[in-house]
Amino acid sequence: MFGEAAVFLLRVLAIAMMWMVIATAEDLEVAPQAEAIPAEIAAAVKATLAGAGQRVSVGDTTLDFWWVKVLPVTASTGAPDWSHVPAGSLVGIARVSGPFRDIRGRTIKAGVYTLRFGIQPANGDHLGVSPFREFLLISPASVDGDPGSRDYEAAVGLSKQTLGTSHPAVWSLDPPVTTDAPLSLRSNEAGHKAVVFELPVGASGKASGALRFGLILVGKIEA
Repeated sequence: MFGEAAVFLLRVLAIAMMWMVIATAEDLEVAPQAEAIPAEIAAAVKATLAGAGQRVSVGDTTLDFWWVKVLPVTASTGAPDWSHVPAGSLVGIARVSGPFRDIRGRTIKAGVYTLRFGIQPANGDHLGVSPFREFLLISPASVDGDPGSRDYEAAVGLSKQTLGTSHPAVWSLDPPVTTDAPLSLRSNEAGHKAVVFELPVGASGKASGALRFGLILVGKIEA
């Protein structure tokens, strides 16, 4: 009798897990896309971008990403990580088809945006908010036409224009470095869902490695 009950319970758990996988797949999907880079992007920025990108679907909203051909890094030894990337560097662009939220739950309007690397200030204001300090600043493409890196204040100032508030719009990198397969999906302990992307990195425009990271697109942190 106990054996039959155990088998029944395992079957129930298997069905529940199957439906959880289906729900997750419907919640967040990703695939390659080869659409033209949006016309809203300045010519100088467009010249730094790779032609092919990725499309992420979250419910009825789609997010199209195009990344830089080569992410600039400082000279270093070992595997590249974000400590080798100058803060304020252009990482890519995103086109958002409808209202979407950043990591703090604030609404980003449909539009085209640049994505720049940022680091949370170590001033105590963000202590305990996220296990990682790395994120991408989301800025309107209409105000960010120079592909060169920006200092912290300039990059944050651009991103504040996305929301029209005193805080920039951001998506968190979690984890900042991973060995998971590109375009795979992952969840962290808080239940936030991320897509894994991979970018070539190098100096002087020549790729010498790759940086693979998770970008949280479903989930919210309290800050």
